[in-house]
Amino acid sequence: MSVITNDPALQARIADEIAGARRDTAAAPRPSRPDPSSDAEPSPPLSGGRVAFLVALWLAVVLATLGLVLYGLEPLFQQRTQTQLLGEYRAKISRSANEAQGLPGIEVPTKAPELGSPIGILEAGAIQLQQVAVEGVAPAQTQMGPGHVAGTAAPGQPGNSAFVGRRSAFGGTFGALDQLTKGERILVSTTQGQVVYTVETVRQQTITTDPVPSASPLGNIPSSTGGTAEAPPDLTAGDTVSVDALYGPTDDDRLTLVTSASASPLNASDATVVIAKLEGTPFTPTPQNGRTDSQTGLAGESGAMAAVLLTILAFAAAVAAAIVLYRRSNPKVAYLLTAAPLLVAMVLLAESLSRLLPSWF
Repeated sequence: MSVITNDPALQARIADEIAGARRDTAAAPRPSRPDPSSDAEPSPPLSGGRVAFLVALWLAVVLATLGLVLYGLEPLFQQRTQTQLLGEYRAKISRSANEAQGLPGIEVPTKAPELGSPIGILEAGAIQLQQVAVEGVAPAQTQMGPGHVAGTAAPGQPGNSAFVGRRSAFGGTFGALDQLTKGERILVSTTQGQVVYTVETVRQQTITTDPVPSASPLGNIPSSTGGTAEAPPDLTAGDTVSVDALYGPTDDDRLTLVTSASASPLNASDATVVIAKLEGTPFTPTPQNGRTDSQTGLAGESGAMAAVLLTILAFAAAVAAAIVLYRRSNPKVAYLLTAAPLLVAMVLLAESLSRLLPSWF
């Protein structure tokens, strides 16, 4: 500050006052910045109720994701798989038709089909069903389409040809099976040709692994080779059917279609069973696989738990990484970095959990 005056005494006094003010300002302590951590309240410890809430929330998210995958995403994947299988199998049918017109004739298979490979096309116009069936009824196979029970006759061939399909998840290929009625027809196309089955019975039954007293739901069925053929023993007593009888050999030529009769994903006994009789002469038998306890369609994969544990760890790691990023970085950046890994982890978790459910759900 400058002062205009001609009085030397006054100039000296003003200079002394300015210097004193500067000394007082320099001597005064500067206010320190407040420490945010000193005023912040410490985070309360996680109580048992809060932990239970977080666990319940996590389980709810997992179940919601499982439903989204099984009923939203997987039907799209299943349709894509069916399109691929249909193109592949139609090419096989065309090749067989060309072989039939040649001198050597159709090449007869000498080995049983591989699990997961297409073996025929099932069509039922009454329920708008057109699906490529694959070999095997484990969850991995019925995700693709109806599964042929290993150890039963191939479609169109002599004996009992059994298939298991899903009722609800993965597109619900057999979801309308209970809408079939007696007399309706099912067309089956294979590399050997086409055959037609006529529906005889549509029943709700309980499947058990225990023996059941013999009682036939169909009685004597006219055989394609003439005469009559008895239904398989132990097929049903009331509303109960044994696995061995349901998938066992028969004297007549039939198609057995099985799916879950309940909307519960854990149902492993209540079944919708359709039995249809072959019209005409069956094809020549070809080599088939043998049936094992895991090839019933009533249970999940025995070795799926290891994959479930790994995907749970991956999902937990993705969640932990997302929490750390949201706390230590910009929320938009954290969202961009964690959204895709979290989505992939949840889909993989739902996919692995579905392997624990029965194959027909």
